[in-house]
Amino acid sequence: MPNDKTYEILLEKLSEGAREVIFDYDCSDTVMKVFQKIMEERPELFWLTGSCRYAKSMRGSEVKVKLVPEIMIDDAELALRRQKFDKAVEQFAAACRADSEFETVFNIHEAIIDKTEYNFGSANALAAGVRNNEAAVRGMSAYACLVDGHAVCSGYAKAFQTLCAKLGIRAGRVHGIKLDGGGPHEWNIVWVDGDPYHMDVTWDDPVFAQGVKGFRTYDYFCVTTEEVLRTHGIDGDSEAPLCTADACNFFVKKGYFLKKYGFEEAAQIIRSQLGNDTVYLKFPDRNEQAAAQEELIKKMKVFEIPEVRERYNSLQISATPNGTLAVRFLKKG
Repeated sequence: MPNDKTYEILLEKLSEGAREVIFDYDCSDTVMKVFQKIMEERPELFWLTGSCRYAKSMRGSEVKVKLVPEIMIDDAELALRRQKFDKAVEQFAAACRADSEFETVFNIHEAIIDKTEYNFGSANALAAGVRNNEAAVRGMSAYACLVDGHAVCSGYAKAFQTLCAKLGIRAGRVHGIKLDGGGPHEWNIVWVDGDPYHMDVTWDDPVFAQGVKGFRTYDYFCVTTEEVLRTHGIDGDSEAPLCTADACNFFVKKGYFLKKYGFEEAAQIIRSQLGNDTVYLKFPDRNEQAAAQEELIKKMKVFEIPEVRERYNSLQISATPNGTLAVRFLKKG
């Protein structure tokens, strides 16, 4: 039997909350792959941990395959959580819907970061191999992000994918590792105005800011494959497209990108952002970033900009490995 029939049957039953799915034909060679495909494509099935078991039985010419997904909560709790989840998705979607794909994706990015705290407890438990603790495992779900308000990277990525789907934007997930520590990591691919981009909402959360804590970054908002590979490793079996467009990169779109540092050009970008919580300058590499930081910050030339000198007398900075210089100006007493 074709995989699409298995997919349809399995998706229907899993969506109903079934605790076992029985096929009256032999799909034992493909059912696990189909299950994993559904897990990749349908993060709204948050109660499924992603684990399952299956068995094949034969009686004469009759063949049956039974798949049992792992669900760590009872039916009553599942029904309650589904109500909460559906309500949260509707509320998030209503708040994030915008006239353009870029603005919609931007709103989703902001809403998830505003709502969610990174769950270090779940992360530590999962890293230690804990898989029998429902609260820890739940941290990997879209529910944890959108309802509980605390999740690990998988939860951020699944929530982003869920909201994109709700708002008609194509998105998927990428599995890989963090190059700085080698641990597993998960983020998104999103298509904006027809082009694919990498999007890592987790690492844009201020909890991961370099330098002064509390800086919201956009280092991983619609970036190319080349840029994401500076800090991420992509698993070989992860079906991530090559991303080369930069038109919807946050810094490019907002006009904060400088191919080469120059004081006058940087001053103009800074002026355009005064009054915002954070002022951003984005460079293609750390060399240009370092040149800007040396002159603007260490030599304090930023205060030669009249609009800055008149309103501020100190600042805080965050310099990221991706070439971003984020500045928070502090008003005069």
